[in-house]
Amino acid sequence: MPDNDGDSPLSTASNILSLLTFTLGFITLVVTFLSIAHSADREVKDLNAKLTARATHISQIEDHFQKLYKEAHSDLEGSEIKKGLWATIESIKGHLEQAQAELEKNGSKHYLWWYNRPDIMGTVDAIETQFQHLNTLQLTFLLITTRSQQDDIASVEARIIEVKREIRNHSAS
Repeated sequence: MPDNDGDSPLSTASNILSLLTFTLGFITLVVTFLSIAHSADREVKDLNAKLTARATHISQIEDHFQKLYKEAHSDLEGSEIKKGLWATIESIKGHLEQAQAELEKNGSKHYLWWYNRPDIMGTVDAIETQFQHLNTLQLTFLLITTRSQQDDIASVEARIIEVKREIRNHSAS
């Protein structure tokens, strides 16, 4: 075969198929980018609302445990749960501030949202994980308090029985 012959039909077909594959990949990339950029405003608003709700929630939890601390709740004093609660609350507050700052800085630029979204979503996921840990600590504190109250009730009941015996013994004599 001489060198000046054109490409074979198979080579031409593969070139056309390669161009179509490239075009399909490029169109997919453009559509994905436009979809993310188009929904960026709504997603930023949703994330902002979620972060605000979490900040309010953590503030309420913090206020509640501050009241317990002021009332000198005996189950909270000196416990590892207390240290874990405050450490987790501070960690959540730090992540909330970081996520809100990133959202303010990068949320208004729709064309950059696709680039910054994974970082912000990673921070939001860390907040959710820490909230699960905080919920576990709260349930543990509730369990400790319930046990303490059960012990107190048992002590009071034992004392009542003892007083009843004393009254019976006193009235019998």
